Amino acid sequence: MDGIVHVDEFVLGGVEQGKIGRSYDTKKKKAVTAVQLTKEGKVRRMYAMGIEDFLVCSLESIFVNYISKSAQITTDKWKGYKPIAKVYNITQMESNKGRDSTLRLFIR
Repeated sequence: MDGIVHVDEFVLGGVEQGKIGRSYDTKKKKAVTAVQLTKEGKVRRMYAMGIEDFLVCSLESIFVNYISKSAQITTDKWKGYKPIAKVYNITQMESNKGRDSTLRLFIR
């Protein structure tokens, strides 16, 4: 993917008693997705993949496999993206505790 790309990490699964956010000892599945947009802001293509955790080594796999280093990438401010930003052109934005994920900003 090149051009405008949004990347976001998330969990899949329902509410678990006593678990919030990125709990590491949860039964929820962890995933990361990358969405390439056209210049008009429409979805051109998307890739998603399951990951073991939200560490840089897991998040990095979607970048290496699917995203060009010349892409203009937007992520939330999760710390796992900071080392990746040394190699890729990443702009990090506040996510309002997940309520304004980078993907929700353009999917309406």
